[in-house]
Amino acid sequence: MPQDFNEYELKEILLLSLKDDGGNLRAVYKMPNNLNKSMFFKFDIKAKVKVFVASRDMDKGQILNLSDFESILVPLNKYEKTALTSLPKVSLITKTRIKMGRVLTTRQFKTLSDIKRGDQITAIINDGSLSVEILVTTLEDANIGEIIQVKNENNQIFKATIISKNRAIIR
Repeated sequence: MPQDFNEYELKEILLLSLKDDGGNLRAVYKMPNNLNKSMFFKFDIKAKVKVFVASRDMDKGQILNLSDFESILVPLNKYEKTALTSLPKVSLITKTRIKMGRVLTTRQFKTLSDIKRGDQITAIINDGSLSVEILVTTLEDANIGEIIQVKNENNQIFKATIISKNRAIIR
């Protein structure tokens, strides 16, 4: 390092490369004579990330529950970017058989929907101070808060926001 390095002012840091467990960066400094100087650094990352692994074998179509998995720390260079690192607010169902000890990934699951395609639910139509409830059929799976298409008994199709497991508001 230069002897007058304490007088250098850091202007920016540029990430040049990032690999599984390290990378390279360039630090740009302003020197006392107002010229810029670049310094290059190589760095290693020794970090671990929390992931979930199967604590027992799971069959296809099984609803994931708390006894099915445990969290472990894995080195950053072994981390899969599709690994489950937090629990979703919706229920998950396995798409395939999962062996004990495997890291759980988003590709292995589908969500358990609050409403299934073909369910009959009550839909509310608001028009000013007038509110009408009708029976509709859902045309797709959905969770509370999602907007889906529904149809009435005359096969008219509407967009509706799901507000509970058996109610929607037509928009």
